Amino acid sequence: MNLLIIPDGHAHPDYDNERFRALGKFILKEKPEYIVCLGDLADLPSLSSYDRGTKGFEGRRYRKDVESVINAQELLFEDTARYNARRRKNAKKQYIPKLTMCLGNHEDRISRAVNSQAELDGTIGISDLKYKEYGWNVVPFKRAFTTHGITFSHYFTTGVSGRPISSTHVGHTLVSKLHCSAVQGHSHLYNHAEHTRPDGQKIFGLSAGCFSHPEYSESWCRDTEHQWWRGVVMLEDLDGEGYYDAVRAITLRKLIKEYL
Repeated sequence: MNLLIIPDGHAHPDYDNERFRALGKFILKEKPEYIVCLGDLADLPSLSSYDRGTKGFEGRRYRKDVESVINAQELLFEDTARYNARRRKNAKKQYIPKLTMCLGNHEDRISRAVNSQAELDGTIGISDLKYKEYGWNVVPFKRAFTTHGITFSHYFTTGVSGRPISSTHVGHTLVSKLHCSAVQGHSHLYNHAEHTRPDGQKIFGLSAGCFSHPEYSESWCRDTEHQWWRGVVMLEDLDGEGYYDAVRAITLRKLIKEYL
């Protein structure tokens, strides 16, 4: 079984979503049985607390943010939808991968906005993003889920402070602290490390980078974004115990070059 990891996509109304169209074509060609999105598929800049009140914040609208992430999903699945329509017409087996979405801190902006502005309760919600309508099984922010011996979350926390696990070599840090195969997004860095348990089982830690637009940036990281890795990751032939036969990192640049 092959599993595709889509890290932080940051669909944003100021940037086009064509990268999702390219990824959709790649998905249909490769047909992974399982697709995991690590969260922050929606950027939701209108709900940002980092630069509220600055000039750059002017003109942001929640409706535009929601339209952007819905459009990203439409482009992601449009080729598969057309393929399946043809298969249905000819009574042939369709391609229906299992989909899981780990909500990230950007999706959690909705909950934080409602908590800080009670008048928003009932007017905005995660359901606006239509994740379930597009087939995603949604995992709450900061929760983890495990499949085939691999644990996934937008990020994992460490210590009593609940801060995200992070470092330059975050893959090594993940496997050292969690003692299991683990995959996270959040940092936008790509780092992969492997360990061997005393019983001989191989385990790994993976920070999967991001899938944001090449020109996308955030106000808090303008001096570090050159370190970001953009792309997706395929884990091939999972053994069911937290390991694989191959890990393939496909850059955003390659996807755009080959599929657009």
